[in-house]
Amino acid sequence: MTRPNPSVPRETPVTPLVARDVFGQRLELAEAFITLLAGVGVERGLIGPREASRLWERHLLNCALLGEAIPLGMDVCDVGSGAGLPGLVLALNRPDLRVTLVEPLRRRTDFLDEAVRALGLRNVTVRRARAQELHGR
Repeated sequence: MTRPNPSVPRETPVTPLVARDVFGQRLELAEAFITLLAGVGVERGLIGPREASRLWERHLLNCALLGEAIPLGMDVCDVGSGAGLPGLVLALNRPDLRVTLVEPLRRRTDFLDEAVRALGLRNVTVRRARAQELHGR
């Protein structure tokens, strides 16, 4: 486990009012993911410290809106998942989707696995691999 870095801001961004419209009953999950990203995500270098204050507007809300274009019950693959954007956001906001997160770097897949467990997401599979290694599987 990485030790907290005191130079990293630990403030969780304030939830904008529009987030309730976008996430509805899943808002608490989105807020929990924001907390992970703004804390552990910054500490582990998955997102930059300056991004923490912009997580809602630049990342979560935009990622959630992608879900409107995806039909019910689809399989979705997020290649190069990094910090889980957009894959984890789609999974938490759309429990009908089956989401596979593909990421080659262990430190990122460790974070993704931890986030999936912490958020209780049963519709997500994390794969440590390159996309070309999974072709045809």
